[in-house]
Amino acid sequence: FIIKVKKILECICVNCGKLKADISDPNFADKIRHVRDPKARMAVVWSHCKTKMV
Repeated sequence: FIIKVKKILECICVNCGKLKADISDPNFADKIRHVRDPKARMAVVWSHCKTKMV
């Protein structure tokens, strides 16, 4: 449970509370569009967001 919460918090900006990934980015949108499994989708979002610094 704690690991999931940690991963979710890593995807959110500390200052504004928005998701670090831009949904209008075609590369990111294409990655998450084709993933049906929620766990796999969270892994894709987390792997994309963990490198972003806002």
